[in-house]
Amino acid sequence: MRRLSQLMRSSVFTPLAIALAFVIRSFASLERPIARFPDSLGYETFHLFGTIDRFWPVPFLYSLVTSDSGRVALHVIVGSIAWTWCALLLSKMSRYARTVLGAVLLLGLSPQVIRYDLAILSESLGISFMVMAVAASINLHQRRTTTSIALWITSISLCAMTRPAQLWIFLVVLAAPLWEFITSKGHRITVTSVLTLILLLIGFLQLHENSNTSALNFYTVLQDRVITNEARLKWFADHGMPVSNEIRQATGYDFAGQLPKEISDVIPLPIGQQPPSLMRVGGVALAKWVTADGWSTYIQYVATHPHDSLSRLTSLTNATLSPPNDDFLPLDNGPMIPRVLYGAWELWSAIGLGAIAIVFLKNRKAFSLFVGLTLSGFGVYAISMLTSGIEHPRHAVTSAVALRLIALSAIVIAMPKATQKAKLDALDDELA
Repeated sequence: MRRLSQLMRSSVFTPLAIALAFVIRSFASLERPIARFPDSLGYETFHLFGTIDRFWPVPFLYSLVTSDSGRVALHVIVGSIAWTWCALLLSKMSRYARTVLGAVLLLGLSPQVIRYDLAILSESLGISFMVMAVAASINLHQRRTTTSIALWITSISLCAMTRPAQLWIFLVVLAAPLWEFITSKGHRITVTSVLTLILLLIGFLQLHENSNTSALNFYTVLQDRVITNEARLKWFADHGMPVSNEIRQATGYDFAGQLPKEISDVIPLPIGQQPPSLMRVGGVALAKWVTADGWSTYIQYVATHPHDSLSRLTSLTNATLSPPNDDFLPLDNGPMIPRVLYGAWELWSAIGLGAIAIVFLKNRKAFSLFVGLTLSGFGVYAISMLTSGIEHPRHAVTSAVALRLIALSAIVIAMPKATQKAKLDALDDELA
């Protein structure tokens, strides 16, 4: 214990911890079997404008690194940089710098985080972008400089445009500036707010051009939530959805070649995707309704049935925020730290809310920051779960990691700050 204490107080602890974290992540991911899925092809086609299969950040980076082994290395490098930056930033804000550094790096090495390095999907980079966005937001709160603003805009943009549900982050970010703009009668507006608004508009343009993937996803929602419940199906039928007895029996997926041309003319299949059986069974009439009124009708249902929507979320929390195992997406990573260190979402939520309450008593500006981070995380989670018909644990992984990182960040801000650090280290040396 004495040697460990001396190591933690030594000048080599920080670089050693960072290097060790990188080695552990590399050992768990590099030279391991790489997993490709039907979704993988969509992330390999990069188009900023025009019809797109996926939002731009992941396809853009994948267009720069074209081999799968290179992409896994990219996941490891970007993830290591993101968690290291966050760990260094938070450690400098705390009186217990080395403990904080180790805790953040350890969270970033959780199997629930780094296992996605082997999947040619958006999850690994998506988690890293989220970590960067949280770190950049805290950094901007600490010091408002040109560099911190640029890092914040970049990180927020990458995070918010990784998946459609994450566009919600832009709305949270713009809420306060919009309120100031209204209350000042148009006199208060910043360049940062204007840039964020432009990015939101670009995000909505990407969402519009992502209509084919969006429609395919909506079929999975109908197949999972609506046609399996007679009351919901009746409500949708009353609001214009074409319903037949065949629709009630639709389950599973078809092969792409089984989809009639007249349906694929209405909703072209995204690259590499197989159509839900409901797409074929519903025919042209359902396809036209999906493209014209599907999502707007579903949003109306969610808004007018809050109890049903809340029940949906609560029924998924344990399976998505603290998944019991990884069977939902088999990946063959190397040895990693124990899964149990990731912790239960209930425990993190309770500790995080307690820490945020302490922050409220100490620093109202910092409290506002955590309110924004919490609203962003919860909103993304709720939208993701309500608009996903399949693979809920995978779609919730960024929110699950965000919950823990936000809670850990709140704990750091609530603890004593890095004042009198030199005196404390000297006292430690004397006691040792």
